[in-house]
Amino acid sequence: MTNGMKLILLIAELLTVGSALIVAINPNILYSAVFLLFAFLGVAVMYLFAGADFLAGVQVVVYVGGVTILILFAIMLTQWLYRLKLKDIGSKFVIPGVVLALGLVPFLHRGLTELGKMVQAAPPEKMAEFAASPKTAVIGKALLTNYVLPFEAITILLLGALVGAVWLARPKA
Repeated sequence: MTNGMKLILLIAELLTVGSALIVAINPNILYSAVFLLFAFLGVAVMYLFAGADFLAGVQVVVYVGGVTILILFAIMLTQWLYRLKLKDIGSKFVIPGVVLALGLVPFLHRGLTELGKMVQAAPPEKMAEFAASPKTAVIGKALLTNYVLPFEAITILLLGALVGAVWLARPKA
């Protein structure tokens, strides 16, 4: 990995973490939704660097293009939600949240250390070869041959969920 690629990865990591912090801390729900979009984009860039081009595409299409835009439309179409400030819940949970986060650090460090010992390190030649190989065609072929029935069942389930959501959100007469 060249220095330029390392810099881009570092920028994506900082964008993701910074945006996620702003989402969690900002009292304005509209600004939080906009920064959620940047957090999702940063995760998509990290997927690209990990060699998961299909997941990066799904991240952009589903989360950036779908979920975030849906959240923004919901906020803008409901005027009371646009003016909502989330101040009242933030102040009383700051100290317990910091204590909990600091208490979890040793457990996370130990778990990640053990995980690092279990994972076999691949030589850089193999990693570059893996990252350069296309994986989207293999996933697409599997979805349309071996897994076409579960794929279609999930589409019907999602369609039913969408119809149910519209039915629940209808105005009461």
